Amino acid sequence: MRAFYIFLFFTLSIPSFSQLQPGFNKEEVRDMIALCNSFTFIDLYNSDKDILPAGYDKKYTSGVFGMDNKYQIYQKGTIAIINLRGSTAKKMSWLENIHSAMIPAKGTMKVAGEDFTYCFARDTTAAVHSGYALGIAFLSKDILYHIDVLNREGIYDFIITGHSQGGALANLLRTYLENLQAEKVRKNNYKTYAFAAPKIGNKAFSEEYNDRYCVNNSSFNIVNPADPIPTFPLSYNESLSENFKSLLFDNESFSFKKMVTNSVALLLEDNLSNYIKKLSVSASRQISKEVGPVEMPDFVQDINYQNLNNRMEIKPVLYPKILRDSTILENDSLMTIYKRGEDGHFLDEELYQKESWTYQHKPYNYYVSVLEMYFPEEYYLLDRKYLMENL
Repeated sequence: MRAFYIFLFFTLSIPSFSQLQPGFNKEEVRDMIALCNSFTFIDLYNSDKDILPAGYDKKYTSGVFGMDNKYQIYQKGTIAIINLRGSTAKKMSWLENIHSAMIPAKGTMKVAGEDFTYCFARDTTAAVHSGYALGIAFLSKDILYHIDVLNREGIYDFIITGHSQGGALANLLRTYLENLQAEKVRKNNYKTYAFAAPKIGNKAFSEEYNDRYCVNNSSFNIVNPADPIPTFPLSYNESLSENFKSLLFDNESFSFKKMVTNSVALLLEDNLSNYIKKLSVSASRQISKEVGPVEMPDFVQDINYQNLNNRMEIKPVLYPKILRDSTILENDSLMTIYKRGEDGHFLDEELYQKESWTYQHKPYNYYVSVLEMYFPEEYYLLDRKYLMENL
């Protein structure tokens, strides 16, 4: 009997594998970025079975909300995972990104005739990205319902994750849930892993976020330094060009690449804040036409977006050597002209395809980089080091 009580004491003293623990956990990072790829695999292959990690039960996939937002809920043991989808190719999704004038981090907006009262930070000088705040407004009711369902099943530990726009929403959803007054929600424990997330708030917001969630090591932002998207709030908008007119009024000619590359010059202009406000108003009108009336709080003057702490850098991935013209290998005369290195590749880099500017941002490449850094044996055994669709 004494042996039984000793065994019971040590069993209860050792944390369960399924309990949510603070700190950067490489297994959690690997699993979360794998789950983030679920949306990509379903879009490309109609199935995510090849990317989902073992032991995770997909409990729920939401419908589409607001600006083409969507999320999934998984469960592993006593931990639930809320996985928010990133940007899609749809115009509404990019309107959410460029709706980037800041609003107070605490206030009320009206969405489809209903008030949405929110608190993303306690500091009265804190401000957040208006488009992502609106995204949370559309998603919140459904997310809160399913959190309540899980609570009634005894689940109180949650990991919130997402890639790109989904990562920004993950960080903002964390603050929304933490600041809710509902007693049930306050009982929950949260942890956040955001991948390739753009910035979501000003200095006051970021400082409060860091003090409340980063100091205790319950929130992490994983970024690839070669990925340009985490350096933006994705709405450092270009001047009144034909491309922005196409974004707001013409689906056919919209080019996100042009939008970002042409926007850099505007950063130097004194009227950037006013311009972003005007653009956000235009985006809001377009959103209202598509999903019903939206009334936002007054915009603040601040446009000084700040990074969140606990930024964990992963390595850029290698772009594969792909010949622009593979028939060169069948041409004996050309094969004598173009020299090869010891690895068998041609020394003339112009013969190969160039890496696209978005390549490092792809969720699958984040997954590959995490495996290479933290799980080299799994990386070595990985059948696909890259997705052909990403090239």
